[in-house]
Amino acid sequence: MDPAEILAQLVAIPSVNPMGREVTGPEYFEARLTEFLQQFFHSLGVPHETIEVLPGRANVLARYESPGAQTTLLLDAHQDTVPVDGMTIPPFEPQVRDGRLYGRGACDVKGGLAAHLWAFA
Repeated sequence: MDPAEILAQLVAIPSVNPMGREVTGPEYFEARLTEFLQQFFHSLGVPHETIEVLPGRANVLARYESPGAQTTLLLDAHQDTVPVDGMTIPPFEPQVRDGRLYGRGACDVKGGLAAHLWAFA
């Protein structure tokens, strides 16, 4: 799986931060993205844990240890995206145009997250 395929999967998973608003829609919060990350790491046999911060909002910590390594590398990304207000394309339907992938979170921060996941794979 290449990073662009991973990114398309991530963009298709709504994880909108409600920005303090009272919300109930399925596009809000990160629970589905957390589940995706858990399944991703499980499929690779990478030890991981989930730490719930707030209801529907958790952090996923995955750790790959390399025997004999003398340094540590930390890869960090948040799971939430900004709201979809004002978008002119379907926010959770990844679109590729002119070699670029568009959709909510493609740049901030799911692109970086896709690179992190690809590094684990």
